[in-house]
Amino acid sequence: MDLRSPRLRPPHRAGALLVAALAGSPTGCSQSVDGGTSAFSGGPATAAATVGTTSTATGTGTAATTAGSGGSAAGTGSTGPSATGSSGSSGGASTGAATGTSGSAGGVGSSTGSTGGASSTGALGGSTGGTTGGAACNVAILVDFSTCPSGFTTGKAHPSSAPSSWACGDAVSGPGGTGMWATNLSGGYVDDESSYLESPSISLADCQGKTVSVRVRHWYDIESGYDGGNIQISTDGGSTWQVAMPTGHPYDEVSLGATYSPPFGQPGFSGPDAQWRESFVDLTPYVGSTDVRLRFVFGSDFLITYSGWYIDEVEVLVQ
Repeated sequence: MDLRSPRLRPPHRAGALLVAALAGSPTGCSQSVDGGTSAFSGGPATAAATVGTTSTATGTGTAATTAGSGGSAAGTGSTGPSATGSSGSSGGASTGAATGTSGSAGGVGSSTGSTGGASSTGALGGSTGGTTGGAACNVAILVDFSTCPSGFTTGKAHPSSAPSSWACGDAVSGPGGTGMWATNLSGGYVDDESSYLESPSISLADCQGKTVSVRVRHWYDIESGYDGGNIQISTDGGSTWQVAMPTGHPYDEVSLGATYSPPFGQPGFSGPDAQWRESFVDLTPYVGSTDVRLRFVFGSDFLITYSGWYIDEVEVLVQ
């Protein structure tokens, strides 16, 4: 029973060239050919043979056999030097990469990367593909407290407050039922309480590009305006905390009037709601953090208590 006066509520490439033999001059004339003369009217006929030129195509010189009129051709052209064409350049051997490209971080990377390219001789390039890709964001979990799993801890949020009343088990007060955390499983919470239920640490280091959130299924029956609870987040091992603003079922009050802070002056769930509700907390802003913790903070003032706050399920969702 309310024993007090009514209260106000605070307000993510050459061809070869052939050399021609010398030709005779008109009758009665003589013409010098490489130092020799040729008479075209019964005179002595001595024509020096022209040295054959080198064929760069076949490597054999061409013999000059042309003679003056009445004379005989002298000599045979010398053999030109053999000319061997230069070897064509070898096709570039392209060796495949030693390893393929690793899978991108985030999500389940493929077990092997791309195979290295083949060389010009047909040999296999890269020996293997890449290594396994980025680690998966394996944080999705549903905790229903049916067996009161270890990892969750409780304590006082303010050193001067009354002892924490949080307990896990079967509830005989409030909504009743098996397996849940509550400010009191068999009665009302205590006066001047500033207590918490803290989750284990989770790492979101491998969740880049993912949307991560927490779903909380809870029930509460709390003195309106004064007493209440909220959800807080820490990324530094619990040294500091900030109030999360849930969606789905949001807070009822913008500023609670509990005796101690937290949650005094903070928003929170409050009032005789007495229904199972689902609230969601977005953890996407904390993706990349290696130590993310949640805690449920409850506070009361110096008198009048109700059944309190009951938490049935906490689920981490990844999309």
